[in-house]
Amino acid sequence: MNHSSETPGGRALRIAVVSKADHFGGGASRVASELTSLLNAAGHHADHWLSWAGGELTDQQRKLYGSCELPIRAANLVLRRVGFPELIPFELPALLFATHARNYDLLHFHDLSSAISPLSLLYLSRSRPVAWTIHDCSPFTGGCLYPMDCRRFQSRCRECPQLGVWPIDSWFDFTGFQQGLKRRVAGCGRVQYLTPSAWMQKMAVSSGLFHTSPEVLHNGVDLEVFCPRDKAAVRQQLGLPLDRQIVLLAAGSLADERKGARQAISALLSTRDLRPYILMVGSRSPQIRELLNGFDLHETGYLGRSTDLAQHYAAADLFLFTSLADNQPLVVLETMATGTPIVGFATGGIPEMIVQNQNGYLATPGDIDSLSASLRQVLSNPATIHEWSLRGRKHAESLFSHNRFLANHIALYQRMLTGTRRG
Repeated sequence: MNHSSETPGGRALRIAVVSKADHFGGGASRVASELTSLLNAAGHHADHWLSWAGGELTDQQRKLYGSCELPIRAANLVLRRVGFPELIPFELPALLFATHARNYDLLHFHDLSSAISPLSLLYLSRSRPVAWTIHDCSPFTGGCLYPMDCRRFQSRCRECPQLGVWPIDSWFDFTGFQQGLKRRVAGCGRVQYLTPSAWMQKMAVSSGLFHTSPEVLHNGVDLEVFCPRDKAAVRQQLGLPLDRQIVLLAAGSLADERKGARQAISALLSTRDLRPYILMVGSRSPQIRELLNGFDLHETGYLGRSTDLAQHYAAADLFLFTSLADNQPLVVLETMATGTPIVGFATGGIPEMIVQNQNGYLATPGDIDSLSASLRQVLSNPATIHEWSLRGRKHAESLFSHNRFLANHIALYQRMLTGTRRG
């Protein structure tokens, strides 16, 4: 794999990728981890700096706090409780030293919420180019990941309706102060902001924090891991029925209200006579299981390995995904790449991945009647599922491959290092 592995100065790029965690930290941290691996495989040098790891460190990973991890994480928790999360840049000394000792050309930040201070970006951008990918809305709000129906972030965050809910699980409301810190970082004009979707770009611009619009760089998917498989063989291997249509419900936490599992179940209830078999991938929820009483189902619990996820995604006939707020969720790209089409809500950046009635169907968010009717129609028509499956795989190959993802990032880095802008 070779994607212009040299900088304009004639040597390979040296990049520090920074996120709160390894792939155990969720989709944004997975993107950071995959980007690090792709850069190294292409002949560049990339280190992944993280505040905590869910598994053993790889050769590419570096801990931000070393032996001080536990006390610093405890201090961050206390700060969050009193309303000042990410106020103290505990990670700055390590990044300052590493930036010069390892001679990084550029630092690329990803998910910071509850772990890393935006003030580190403000300071580090004085001496090196800095990029920040916006995976959720927290870089321009007072801390919430998604404002939902609240629009205070477009003027000044205050009286936060999500106070007490992670990551704003604090006793006091200082969301206006927190948003002010992020306004200061955006206002310096030295940080290159990126978004995986045009929807998130539009949300960021509506906040009024940015002098220039963030650049859209889509996420990518590993097409070799997430690929179509022989359904009969993989179902036999996983102990799933061979003679039933399988509907997939998947999320890191199925109990997360934002993921809309209750709305999905409302649609499923209308198809009970079709006897779909339910495959649930994600942290178990007794409440969600209770709502599915009467359906045959299989729960996997949380799956951390991509190979395990790919197997289960490929085993399903249809992915029912009714998220109420999302940017460009990896699970949609990954199921599409395995040839499992989606029926769900046209939320956030999801319509940028799904071509209506070509590789899936998206109802207006909250429209359970339309969702139910489409789900029933598709389950009653296996030919539609087959056609959408083939088109979805081709769509993933043409727009969301890891090769394209990597090439777009390298082109961005080179523009940042030469001081040129796109277009």
